[in-house]
Amino acid sequence: MPRKPRCLSLALLCGLASVGPALLANECDQLSALELPDVTVTAVAELGDPVPHCKLDGRIGHTIGFTVWLPREWNGRFAMGGQGGFAGTIENQAQAFGQVLQRGYATAGTDTGHQATAIDGSWALHDLEAIVNYGHLAIHRVSEVAKAVIGEHYRRPIETSYFLGCSNGGRQALQEAQRYPEDFDVILAGAPALDFDGLAAAFLYVTQRMYPDMDDPSSPLLTGADRKLLRQAILEQCDARDGVEDGLLSDPPSCDFQPQSLSCARDEVEGCFSADELEAVRAIYEGPRTTSGDPLHVGFPFGAEDVDPNGWGLWLVGRENGAGAGVPSAAFGFGTGLARYFVYQDPAWSYEGYEFSTWDADSRAVQETLNADDPDLDSFRERGGKLLMFHGWSDAALSANMSIGYVRSVLARDPSAERDVRLFMVPEMLHCFGGPGPTVVDWLGAMEEWQRTGETPSELEARFAGGGARKLCAWPKKAVFKGGDERSFDAYECR
Repeated sequence: MPRKPRCLSLALLCGLASVGPALLANECDQLSALELPDVTVTAVAELGDPVPHCKLDGRIGHTIGFTVWLPREWNGRFAMGGQGGFAGTIENQAQAFGQVLQRGYATAGTDTGHQATAIDGSWALHDLEAIVNYGHLAIHRVSEVAKAVIGEHYRRPIETSYFLGCSNGGRQALQEAQRYPEDFDVILAGAPALDFDGLAAAFLYVTQRMYPDMDDPSSPLLTGADRKLLRQAILEQCDARDGVEDGLLSDPPSCDFQPQSLSCARDEVEGCFSADELEAVRAIYEGPRTTSGDPLHVGFPFGAEDVDPNGWGLWLVGRENGAGAGVPSAAFGFGTGLARYFVYQDPAWSYEGYEFSTWDADSRAVQETLNADDPDLDSFRERGGKLLMFHGWSDAALSANMSIGYVRSVLARDPSAERDVRLFMVPEMLHCFGGPGPTVVDWLGAMEEWQRTGETPSELEARFAGGGARKLCAWPKKAVFKGGDERSFDAYECR
């Protein structure tokens, strides 16, 4: 059940709750005179695309930029969106994942308190306030301000509040459930970057092997041909494990392929992997370790080895300037950015020769501020909160094993959380979206249905971009082919 809306003196006029939702919808100019504590309205506009709406830009304090979009035809609900990467610009993943404005939602986004490109972490150097804002506080503050703006504009309380985010936005989603359980009623956390220091270690560990010389990021250790060879070998051994031989891996953990099977024999140089190349592959599949063998993060499942955009090619392997000037891969950019500007506060820090023996201790402050791995969701659940998670099996940016590990920890702490926390694994989905598999899902529709009926989702429909669909099963169950049209929802059952 949705929680009872609070009547805030600065947010809404409770006595006008019965007034129609479009009472002030055409009076965007009135928003310019809005006065809220520590908030500056910087611009107001009346726009018609994609639907008629008011757009309010503002700033909280001195640094946190935000935007609120207010549709003329309001459905009474609020949906806020997260931001990817290191944020730095006004972004609204709720619009990207749910087209919330077109569906009548009032919505909001933020830059989390700094200006930069999504892969640039230099803003965090010697700025602990900026790190805390980015870590969790900005989303909370903007959510409260946005609700106040919505209440003033429509003169009636919000019925239900949603949050939708993926990647860093997924991490923000979990932060909301864990730290600020009263902000949202239903939360979507896609491919959440919940273990920030662990994934930074993974990025650096892989990059050390792909680009041993940090001053020469011109070409990676693994070539495109190497990656195609690896993908072909994996499919030959495991494609048919789900009952359908279609070039897709529906359940990578069931694949027992061993990369060592591609090891070069004596004098062999073509169609095989050298010891250094196998070590780079092992770093991806097994995850980073200290010199004493202690694991620092989970490894990646099989998937996306031969994919360039949004696959291994962008995230883990890279090419010269592949992720920006002087940045060959996203792993290089995010890994060095986190180490230099968040962990060590040293722009000259280098991964060359680094052994990770003190990484866990050195990154403790980052863990406390940025990580969203607390399995205690009691406060969120007690007020009726619902958490819907998804992760693509072929995500080459953030390991799907990270989301599975988190849900395991939540259920281990309290098995009854299964009623309010659901994870769906998406075959062949890349990072947050795309891929050759059935990756098109109406996540917002699933959230709405869960909120409306109270029935915990156990199955969802995932469509192929080119037509057809498959069944997604709530983890740990998986879709098993029964027979018939392999691109039909009804051809699969959850086991």
